[in-house]
Amino acid sequence: MRSYILFLFGLLITVEVGAQQVQLKGLFGDSALLEIDGRQRILKSGDKSPEGVTLLEATTSHARINVAGREQKLTLDAPIAASYTKAGKAEVRLSADSLGHYSIDAWVNGMRVPMMVDTGATSISINYPTARRLGLNLNSARKIPISTANGVTSAYLINLSSVTIGGIKLHNVAATVHSDDFPRVVLLGNSFLSRVDMEQQNGVLVLRARH
Repeated sequence: MRSYILFLFGLLITVEVGAQQVQLKGLFGDSALLEIDGRQRILKSGDKSPEGVTLLEATTSHARINVAGREQKLTLDAPIAASYTKAGKAEVRLSADSLGHYSIDAWVNGMRVPMMVDTGATSISINYPTARRLGLNLNSARKIPISTANGVTSAYLINLSSVTIGGIKLHNVAATVHSDDFPRVVLLGNSFLSRVDMEQQNGVLVLRARH
């Protein structure tokens, strides 16, 4: 069998539970290289490390772990730092790009979707090609008028079954689907942001789960 090896040095994803820190370092078929509290562990799917971290699944694109009873998906290409506060609440920290935008890889109905934080958007805003890729059913969706830079147009109002960012997962999140390729990048609006605690710390945007 051909062995698929994906390896990436450096910190891409961090999960902290209390004082415990877990970093994804590499993926090797059904195994993952994790750094747990500074110690490197190679685990196969189903293995549990001496520190209590269980590798639930490893693929060529992600690892799914269980830490202190909480499940977390880690990927090699998502520049998100996800952690848990001492109170057990999931936390995501985002750094701004050169234009001051906060970009993030979210998971919508289990599929990865790049998004950009937009506090001025009422809901998550999705272009039509992305909606098709996600398999969203618009047949029974309600049409609503929306205002854009090009004038008033219409969009479909739907509910997304789940939206996951780092360790934060929300269900039944409102979204609007445009009938064209606008916006170019999916906008993470207030239908998600209003349901989490949000603050800025020295240029870093911090999102915290409320439950």
